[in-house]
This record gives sequence, structure tokens and C-alpha cells, in this order.
Amino acid sequence: MGNRDIRLFVYGILVSPASVEVTLGCPIDPDRMNYAILSGWERRWNVASDKISHPERTFLLPEGSEFDGVTVALGIEQRGDGCECDGVVLPVTDADLSLLDSRERSYDRVDVTPSVSWAGKPGDCVVHAYVPRKDVCERVENAVNDGRPVCIRKGYLDAVHAAFSSIGKLDAFIRLTKASSFPVRELESVIDPAFSL
Repeated sequence: MGNRDIRLFVYGILVSPASVEVTLGCPIDPDRMNYAILSGWERRWNVASDKISHPERTFLLPEGSEFDGVTVALGIEQRGDGCECDGVVLPVTDADLSLLDSRERSYDRVDVTPSVSWAGKPGDCVVHAYVPRKDVCERVENAVNDGRPVCIRKGYLDAVHAAFSSIGKLDAFIRLTKASSFPVRELESVIDPAFSL
């Protein structure tokens, strides 16, 4: 089991090796990350982030008051032929996946091996991707319906853009991401260090 060739397809903030390193606690070799295409899936702004999903996190408005709404992050949705999402694949271990599963708790880890392609893909590898849970996506819709503020956090968007820029694929990211009507807002993310998940 320890010798399995396991890969993770990432399509947002985890395209940044530095972001992965924060979770795994060890350096990530960017040369071991391969640009890849996930066919039949669409990247969307559909993942709710608020006190329900991340009780340890508080978002602050520029004047210092708490943002009492929902921020949205990136997820993928299976849409069928003609759709595709770009990202990178990176080799991972079972231990790595356990750490990433905890971080990506708003998502289910799904086997997408047949749908992912990249130059030099081994025939015997297994590829996973994080797909947002239905209830998390519904919280975005519910917030809109309830008139709560919903936005994309500028710091998150900037970090994703920087990650794709670093691999020379920002134009592809923009082209392959379903446009969002949510405004982009400047919010500071404050983590309570005493909070235990």
C-alpha cells in the first residue's frame, strides 16, 4: 500500500506549493507538480466559508468590524462533455491526504483518475480531487436567498491568481473558471490560535 502512486489534482489555492507546505509541514518540489486538465468538470465559485464551516476564522472589514456574511471559495462540479478545468497534479502519500482532508473539510475527496490528463501520466496512478459537499454549496444559495452579504475575499483571489501566474497559466485559469457575480471585497482573515478542531 505504501508504494501506491497517488496524485492529487488541485485547481485553486493548492496550486501554490507554499500553500500545500503549510498543511503538510514539509517542502514541496514544484518540479514534481504537473500541469493537468480535468475533463467533464467545471470550476465555480460555489463553496461557502463562514463560521459554520470555519468556526476558528473571523473575517474583518477594513474598518475592523466583523464581516457577518459568507465568503465563497473555488470548487468543481461535474458537468459532462465539453467542460474542463485546469490545475496541477502532485504526488501525495496516504499521510499527506489525511492532513489535506482535515484542511479541506468542506469537500469530499473523489477519485477522478480517468478524467485527468497530463504529459507523462503513469498508467497505474490513482488521482484524487476535492469536490465541495452539497450542503456547503447550498449555504451559498441560502445566503443569497436570505439577503446575507456574499463575496469573494480579495486575498484569496489574489493568492489563486498568483499561484496560476507562477506556472504561466493565469489566462487559462480565468478562461476555465465560471464567471461569478459576487463582489470582491477586502477582508482580513483572523485565525484563533486557541481553537481546536
